[in-house]
Amino acid sequence: GAGIGASLMIAHSRRKQKKGEKKNRTKLAVVESEDKVRGAQPGRELAETAQDRVFHWLGKAPQAGSPCFTSLQKYFPNALPAKATHLRTKAVLEEEFGFTPENTLLGSSFCPDEINHHGRDLPTVMRNYYGKIFPMGGIGGAPYVGETGFAAFSSHVADNGDIIVVFGPHVGISEAGEVGKYLREGQTSDSTACGAVIGAYNACVCSDSEATPEMDEADMQMSEIKQEFAPHAEGISTTENPMASCAYQAFEFVKDRMLKIVNTKFGSGRLVLIGGIQINLPYPEFVDHFLPLMFEVRQEGQAPIDLMDRFTNLSIQQDLRRSPWAAAGAQREVFAWLTWSPPATSPVYQTLHRYFPGALPGQAVHGRVQRILEGYGFDGMTLLGTSFCPDEINNESDSLSVLMQEFWGEVFPMGGISGTPFSGKTGFAAFSSHVADDGNILVAFGPHVGISAGGEVGKCLREGQAKESTACGAVVGAYNACLCGTPSTDSTDSYDMQMDFCKRQIAPHAEAISKTENPMASLAHQSYQMVEETMFSVVNNDFGSGYLCLLGGIQINMPNPMEDHFYPCTFELRKAGEPTIDLLPKLKEYQ
Repeated sequence: GAGIGASLMIAHSRRKQKKGEKKNRTKLAVVESEDKVRGAQPGRELAETAQDRVFHWLGKAPQAGSPCFTSLQKYFPNALPAKATHLRTKAVLEEEFGFTPENTLLGSSFCPDEINHHGRDLPTVMRNYYGKIFPMGGIGGAPYVGETGFAAFSSHVADNGDIIVVFGPHVGISEAGEVGKYLREGQTSDSTACGAVIGAYNACVCSDSEATPEMDEADMQMSEIKQEFAPHAEGISTTENPMASCAYQAFEFVKDRMLKIVNTKFGSGRLVLIGGIQINLPYPEFVDHFLPLMFEVRQEGQAPIDLMDRFTNLSIQQDLRRSPWAAAGAQREVFAWLTWSPPATSPVYQTLHRYFPGALPGQAVHGRVQRILEGYGFDGMTLLGTSFCPDEINNESDSLSVLMQEFWGEVFPMGGISGTPFSGKTGFAAFSSHVADDGNILVAFGPHVGISAGGEVGKCLREGQAKESTACGAVVGAYNACLCGTPSTDSTDSYDMQMDFCKRQIAPHAEAISKTENPMASLAHQSYQMVEETMFSVVNNDFGSGYLCLLGGIQINMPNPMEDHFYPCTFELRKAGEPTIDLLPKLKEYQ
């Protein structure tokens, strides 16, 4: 009897010792988890930076002070919109390491939850730039394809090519600011995100067993997540926000598995690891964010290079209450940091803001216009028309007309050379007759002008050419012809009526333009007047009860890799029988 009693006491003592060890481990997890939940900047949720203000102004992020913003910045400080993360990593890799999309193979490891694949998430944004993608992740985001999967993936890289792998778990934040919750399309109440991670955590918290969860071959991925969370669940449950702590613990899990499978033995190229937490914000109000926690370049035989500091820019990440001067140039600073706009030290910057003050990247204009018009009922029943010069440099992916067509759908191009709507009254009548009953019409229009890398207005370097050429060639040609006394011709042997029109419109102003500080900039502004007057003479509100929105300005073709800009001159709403609504101040407004 004594032997049995002694054995029971020893067994009880061992269980107690193991339980104590578990508590010590979970206590450590609590400390680590709380540190991560709080972030590196205590009180970050109480601050508003220039970066925060610009991203909200663009409609990408929640407004400072809102419940969603508070949770985002309190638990995931300085998380960035997915596209901002892509633009920063792209700029660093191309400018500092010579990466090109043609020579780069992209892999990802995220949870297959459909909210991670709706087009505004980081892996999709990166895939749209780099091309094909090799998805390695399973539920929770871990790269379950393992060493074999990475070996297969890396064997596909081009000779001397590079590999980028972006990875991490995901977590939702609801409009009310609840971490771990997301309102899915078609549902009336929030559900968990990431469901697998939170499900595993809840299962571990509710379990009475101290044993490691067993592996279920019919549910291997979930089994591994449970095994990962079992030692940490109790500690996580005592943190200020267990759902945020779960996200950080899940990142450690995903990162650990990623580092076990990757290698640099695929060739002489570089392996880039971009790891963090994907944050699903309310859709479609905002875009998904990404909290970078790892940005590293590896190469066989070389020491890893940590690039995390490339996400830091103090000039746009300081509290505006304590540094109000940072608000003055916030837009330009943020746009330059995103590589949308030229840096303040460049000749392009000086020219752009001297001769086209208030010009914005095409993406910024598109985002602002979309957001403003939503308040006036512009939706899927909106018909889009454009009137820009058909020059191919106005039809690139970052051009305003292309961005608008991708969002609004079908487009009716009314413009000819110079951007003048030569389709005329008949063209607009045909176009406007296609609008849906009670639908709205949006027309974007204007001339274009180039700015070279050296800051010369009216010049651009076209792809494949060694020398710069004029932009807009038609407008500059018409202006030069007027200066030389070459009038338009009425000859029946000539068929150049659009060019003849441009000459007639520019001729009365050519001499005055030639005497200005920068004739090419003055010519662009005069060209806008020509296009606007013609547009106003052909449009009407006879199509129905909807709004006619007119967005006019000067398209500015920037040198690569900068994105094209737009100098807004007109933004107004017209409706039959009602006064015109001037929206230009709203478009330009930045507070």
